[in-house]
Amino acid sequence: MLNAYSLSENGPLLAVASNGEVVPEEATWIDLHQPTRDEDLAAEAFLKASLPTREEAQEIEFSSRFYAEDGAVFMTASVLTGVDIGKPALVPFTIVVAGNGHIATLRYEELRAHKQFLARATKPGSGCATTPSVFFGLIEAIVDRTADVLEKISVDVDRINEQIFTSRADKRRGRRLSGLMEGIGFQGDLAAKARESLSSLERLLQFASASLPSIYSKGANKDRLKLIARDVRSLEDHVAFLSNKILFLLDATLGLISVEQNEVIRILTIAATIFFPPTLIGTIYGMNFDIMPELDWGWGYPLALLLMLASAVLPYLWFKKQGWL
Repeated sequence: MLNAYSLSENGPLLAVASNGEVVPEEATWIDLHQPTRDEDLAAEAFLKASLPTREEAQEIEFSSRFYAEDGAVFMTASVLTGVDIGKPALVPFTIVVAGNGHIATLRYEELRAHKQFLARATKPGSGCATTPSVFFGLIEAIVDRTADVLEKISVDVDRINEQIFTSRADKRRGRRLSGLMEGIGFQGDLAAKARESLSSLERLLQFASASLPSIYSKGANKDRLKLIARDVRSLEDHVAFLSNKILFLLDATLGLISVEQNEVIRILTIAATIFFPPTLIGTIYGMNFDIMPELDWGWGYPLALLLMLASAVLPYLWFKKQGWL
């Protein structure tokens, strides 16, 4: 799908939902979502530059994601998507700033940050009247969305922390801890993807400051670029903190599970030790030898029972005295 927007004081105005044949002349910004071949050709004619394919946009080399060609600057960042449905993924999001003053965005998945930007930009007084304001607004929307994801991670990690270190007398604690491992793994994966997304945004901003036309790095735009870069770095610090906390919770959970398992083994070992002497005595008197004097004694059976009881009680009292029970 190709949507073309003209820019005015009221923000981006939808010029046409194009079928890919022609982009209207009044358009300044075009947004391509899973474009067809015809839409690609129309966008390339509009920008006077070739668009990267999906495979090229997904490459991780710096030179494949950030470059200048045909008088246009191409920048691709990895953006988080699918967080709300529990299937987080990183997808490429390409911004093209053409030499003729036009701008284009290329994406292959629905991005919540993109929707949030459009919702804000179309309101009066949004300030999205120029291509630099669209560029910075899109980046700010992605940063804001990433910040929301980190806040969600922080809340979920605190909840997991509380579940790990409370209810220590719970008899099902071992099973509950094992169940929490899945949640810890999910949060760790989400934090890693958020960190990768922020790293790609930081590289994009560095490349933009050096490669975009001077209008993007002068006056208020220069201050805006620096502010976005500071926000990205602060979020990187925060996601590093969250990653360390998640690793701590993972280590703590594994340690507590190990303690629970050792406790079970300790109880089984003590029980086996306590019942071993009575078992030995019972085994001895269960042998089928002809000459066993105790078999003819009147008190032989009660004595055997007494010996078995004493051999079980004495180890129990000893373990109790040593504090092992």
